[in-house]
Amino acid sequence: MERIHFIKEAKHSTHALAWQLVVQGGVMIFLGLTIVLYPQLLILFFAFAFILMGLGSIAAAYKIRKFAKKFDSFFDVFG
Repeated sequence: MERIHFIKEAKHSTHALAWQLVVQGGVMIFLGLTIVLYPQLLILFFAFAFILMGLGSIAAAYKIRKFAKKFDSFFDVFG
């Protein structure tokens, strides 16, 4: 039973990370197109992009670390 729960949680975690990357990619494309139309906003958009990427990376690292801990406990149980 623990194994099935682990697999479902792994699927949910990877699905959440994938959507996070899709949203981040969409925002980056929007920012890129806006910069092409309004080049004077380049510095503001770069700052926003770096903040967004930093927050996204921290969130992804947290989720991966949380998943890795469960993965380790899974192997402790099922060896």
